[in-house]
Amino acid sequence: MKRENSFLLVLLFGNGLLSAQQLYEYSLDNFDKVVIADEGFETYLYTMDRLAAQYNLQIKVQGEGFRQADSPVKAAIVPPSATSNHLVGHAVDVNIVYNGTWYNSSALGNYSSLPQAIKSFITGCKNAGMRWGGELSTPDPVHFDDGLHLRNKTQYDTLYLLYQ
Repeated sequence: MKRENSFLLVLLFGNGLLSAQQLYEYSLDNFDKVVIADEGFETYLYTMDRLAAQYNLQIKVQGEGFRQADSPVKAAIVPPSATSNHLVGHAVDVNIVYNGTWYNSSALGNYSSLPQAIKSFITGCKNAGMRWGGELSTPDPVHFDDGLHLRNKTQYDTLYLLYQ
């Protein structure tokens, strides 16, 4: 696990600095590709990586985590939300491989038939403070986020202004 390149974004208000945040590229041992995320989401990514190792899972990242508001979402399971945590680098969409079987949105959406290892991974993520998209009002079972837009709207709005 390592944090690589960063993208410093600064929002100026008048002559004073209002905020500075960074997006980083995270290379995680059990993820198949780099995830771009806000530094405030780092702990959650490390937790996901640790849980994936614990339950012998391979994480297949769908997209990059962070995305621009005007970027089309390829193969979207649900219509993108105007307050998506992806827009501030606080979400990631994943498929999971366990014992050679690929679990995509269809398979992950059928929670009762998932192997115990994947159920334990999802539970571990939730216990760490993450939201699993399979439990959202419009289910998106590949989605994990920290609910920033709900728990701290001011921070979400500030990051949105910085990154978008």
